[in-house]
Amino acid sequence: MGGRSTALAWLVMALASLTSAAAAAEACHIGRIAELPTSMNGMQAEVSVKVEGVETTFMVDSGAFYSFMSPETAKRFKLSTFAAPFGFYVTGVGGSDNRIDVATVRTFGLGTNNIPNVRFLVLPGIGWGTAGVLGQNVLSVFDTEYDLGNGVIRLMKPSPDCANANLAYWAASQAVGIVDLDRITPQDPHLRGKAMINGQTITVTFDTGASTSVLKRSTAERLGFRRDAAEVRAGGAGGGIGRRVLEYWIAPFESFEIGGEKIQHTELRVADVDLPKADMLLGADFFLSHRIYVSRQQRRLYFTYNGGRVFRLDQPLIVATAPAAAAAPPAPAPNAKLADVPAEYANTPTDAAGFVRRGQASMSRRDFASATADFGRAVDLEPKAPGHYVQRAYARLGAGQPVLAMADFDQALALKPDDPDALLGRGELYLSRKDVDRAQADFDAAIKAAPAGSAVGMAVGSLYAQAGLFPRALAAYDAWIAAHPKGERLGQALNSRCWARTLSGKDLPLALADCEAAMRRGPRDAALYDSRGLVNLRMGRLDQAIADYNDALRLQPRLAWSLYGRGVAKIAKGQKAEGEADIQAATATGPDVPVQARRYGIAPPGPATGADGRSSQ
Repeated sequence: MGGRSTALAWLVMALASLTSAAAAAEACHIGRIAELPTSMNGMQAEVSVKVEGVETTFMVDSGAFYSFMSPETAKRFKLSTFAAPFGFYVTGVGGSDNRIDVATVRTFGLGTNNIPNVRFLVLPGIGWGTAGVLGQNVLSVFDTEYDLGNGVIRLMKPSPDCANANLAYWAASQAVGIVDLDRITPQDPHLRGKAMINGQTITVTFDTGASTSVLKRSTAERLGFRRDAAEVRAGGAGGGIGRRVLEYWIAPFESFEIGGEKIQHTELRVADVDLPKADMLLGADFFLSHRIYVSRQQRRLYFTYNGGRVFRLDQPLIVATAPAAAAAPPAPAPNAKLADVPAEYANTPTDAAGFVRRGQASMSRRDFASATADFGRAVDLEPKAPGHYVQRAYARLGAGQPVLAMADFDQALALKPDDPDALLGRGELYLSRKDVDRAQADFDAAIKAAPAGSAVGMAVGSLYAQAGLFPRALAAYDAWIAAHPKGERLGQALNSRCWARTLSGKDLPLALADCEAAMRRGPRDAALYDSRGLVNLRMGRLDQAIADYNDALRLQPRLAWSLYGRGVAKIAKGQKAEGEADIQAATATGPDVPVQARRYGIAPPGPATGADGRSSQ
């Protein structure tokens, strides 16, 4: 894209002086160009930048070849845009998209540096809750250190004498993993290297923009994966650039090995992900469990292991999965050594913000004990900051300490009575104690205090539905949907309201209308078919229910609710053996599903049930 080289060349020249003098003094010296404090929002790495002097948040995506922003961001900052050249398109895990414009930011603030005339691709649906995406056209100008576990990303510039040095300067006695990277060019700046699964070589892309690591289905099948195998379970749905919804599966593999680090008997996510030159994305979960240095000069990636599970599979990550010792790093060149590491590169934060960022990283890794300790240090340093108490409360909830969490929520609200996060968290605790009136008071206050476009109302609806308080859940969903008739999450809200109505067993035609409207909003995934299947089952439309469940199970063969619902429908149609086989499979996959279903009166027909599987008692 025109203008890119000018801005980045300016950045290189303007900042080169920061390292030239030090480089001459040492045989191998790594100079710091920029230090970017990085917050983990769930599994999404975010940094603060400035667009035309105004601070905002961008997601860091090492897998993005260029930097992006949404049309809403371009409009908010009054940036002029023009259409990308005819035939230009971008691809991502969800397919391709050609709805692309180009915008120029006259002054883009990155760390303490201001870069002039930086161009961004403008694409609908980009950013995922942030103003935009910081990609490789910025990240790859210098070496990049991804220290997400400590809440920071650094842009680094080694001296020319570092060509053979071990650049994992922080490692001390730690084992250092090393991956040789494929050729990196401005046209193809992706970070690709080799790994091994079950002893077979694969190509991986290092991608902080992927919340979790994922293996391409065709590669997985070459390694023996079958999505209908008994040990494979549903992994949910997701997406990225492109309009396609991806179904994920979680499957066991004998081993995963990279850079000398080996993990035995692990599980990996598998999906029909579009990766033209790779077999697997190593996502934010891999980055959180490692400290990583990407060397452009050496075309190598160095890493050390942080502890905890390497791959995030929505399971507790407190128990470490220790890898085998990594390969020894290459010997430094004669007389080459790393310069003294500046104090700010140490692992221990020195201020409340640093402890918060490290605590957020621990939360993303589900290391709740470490998160609680770090948020506690932030509280000690800034005792009047309500956000620190809220963060610690959620960490304590994760650690199974609801009484201490309640005390933190109370303290946060004493400092800021309208904090929506604290109100939502305390309301959830009240609800778990069956104190519905106090929960509702907090939920109502949270919805009122939440910023425009917030999903707090949806979260309240979900909490009420989980508690079986369906009238309250429906009221919350009704209010949110009415306030967001064109919101990006509208399809999700409609599906949630459909499910809540269906479980309640009331207003089933309205539930069906919600499911149909959710399906019209965009690509269909297993969850949508599963919801509509249950509506059809409760309405006695057995053939339609079975058809929906068949569609859901084609996408997610081990989806417990769909297996159970199809079993109930088949038994109601007189197909007893097939129906019982489905229910048995559902019980094996999700033992709690039959219990939950019967609680809502959904059971195979018998003396106490009707043909629709609904209890008559």
